[in-house]
Amino acid sequence: MDGADEGTEPAQGPTRGNVSDDARAAVAALLRIGEPGDGLMKGLVDEMGPRAVLDLIIAVATRQASANEAAAGVSTAIGTVAGAGQLSEALARWAVRGEESAGGRDLDSMQRLGSRLVLPTDPEWPAALSDLGPAAPLGLWVRGEALLRSVLLRAVAVVGARAASSYGTKCASDLAWDLSARGVTVVSGGAFGIDAAAHRAAIARDHPTVAFMAGGVDRFYPAANTELFRQMLPGGAIVSETAPGMTPMRHRFLLRNRLIAASSVATIIVEAGWRSGALNTARHALELSRAVGAFPGSVYSASSTGCHRLLRLHEAELVTCCDDVMGLLDLAEPTLFEDTAAAPADDPVDDLAEREKICLNALSTTRALDPGTIASRAGLTIVEALSALAALELTGLSARRDAGWVKLRRKKR
Repeated sequence: MDGADEGTEPAQGPTRGNVSDDARAAVAALLRIGEPGDGLMKGLVDEMGPRAVLDLIIAVATRQASANEAAAGVSTAIGTVAGAGQLSEALARWAVRGEESAGGRDLDSMQRLGSRLVLPTDPEWPAALSDLGPAAPLGLWVRGEALLRSVLLRAVAVVGARAASSYGTKCASDLAWDLSARGVTVVSGGAFGIDAAAHRAAIARDHPTVAFMAGGVDRFYPAANTELFRQMLPGGAIVSETAPGMTPMRHRFLLRNRLIAASSVATIIVEAGWRSGALNTARHALELSRAVGAFPGSVYSASSTGCHRLLRLHEAELVTCCDDVMGLLDLAEPTLFEDTAAAPADDPVDDLAEREKICLNALSTTRALDPGTIASRAGLTIVEALSALAALELTGLSARRDAGWVKLRRKKR
C-alpha cells in the first residue's frame, strides 16, 4: 500500500460552510475515532455538536470520567437519539482511540497534500448523501480538483468484479466512455477489474470520475492503481470518510459501498459473482430507491451469476448499453429527500404524498412491473401500492399496461 508521498496537488479552495475551525477539527478527530456508518455517533453530533461529543470521548479516554458516568451525564440531552441506550458501551469503544485523536494534525497534513475535509454544512456537500439518514457520514476527506456537489449532480455508479473477464471490462469501458460523452459522471471504488476499467474510460474521455475509498485518501489502494488515481485528480476526486492513514478493511469496503450507491442516480452492476461486493452496493441502492441495472453474461460464467440473480429476482433492470442506462435515469426528477426549492412550482411531484413518491421511485420507465413487485420495491403493502398507483395515474406520472405499471417520462421544461 502506498504511503503519503505520491506527490501533492495544489490545495483547492472551495467555499466553506458556517463552521468554525474548532468544529471542523473536532469532526476530523471523530472520523479517526469512529468507524464509518456509526449511527449513534452521527446522532450525538447532530444533537450536541462535534466539539461536545469529542470532549465527552476524551473525558472517558483520559479517565476524567467513566463511560457510565459520562453517559449518565448527557442522558437527558440525548433521549431522542437512536441507540442512546448503548452510549456507555460506545463511549468505552470510542475512548480506545480518543487519546490519539488529532483532528488538527489531520487537517494540516491533508492540506499539505492538497486535500480537504468537506462537511454537510459546506456548499460542496453532495445533497444526495443526506438520503442515508443516520448512516450519513460526518464528513468526507476529498482529494482532487472536482467539487463534489457539482460533479455528482449527474452520476452513475459502475461497479463489478475485481477478477473481471475481458467481456466485463469491455462492457464497463464502453459504458463509462458513453456515459462520460453524455456528461454523466462515473462513480466507482477504484478497485481492480470493473472499477478500474470504468475509471480509465472516463479519464480517456476527458470527463471527471470519482472514486470512493475504504481507506485514507493519502494512501492509494490498491497500490498497483496508483497511476490511475493520479490521473483522476485533475478534474475528478478521490473520496473517503476514513481518516488519513487508515487501512482498508473488509467492513470498511462494505460500508464504503453505501456512499457509492447514495451519490449516484443509478447503480450498474457490470459483472459480479455470487458473493461479489458489488451486490452489496446494489442492495444499498435498492434500499435508497435508486435505480439498479445489471449486464447479462454467459450462463456458464461464474462472473455473471450475481448479475443474473439480481435480474431473476427483479431487483435490477437488464441493461446492455448506455442507452439502456440513460433510460433508467430521470435526472430532471428530484430524489425523494432532496431539496426541491429549485424545481418548477407546477411540478406534479411536489404535490405527491410521501407514499406516492416512494411508489414512483419504485417504478421503471422501461419495463412494466406488477403490483407485487412494486410493493416489494417500495416497502408497501399491495393495497397501499395500488392506492398510490391510482393517484400517480391521475397525475399523469404512471400508466397501466398489460404486464403491469410503468413510469411515464415527463417532458423537459
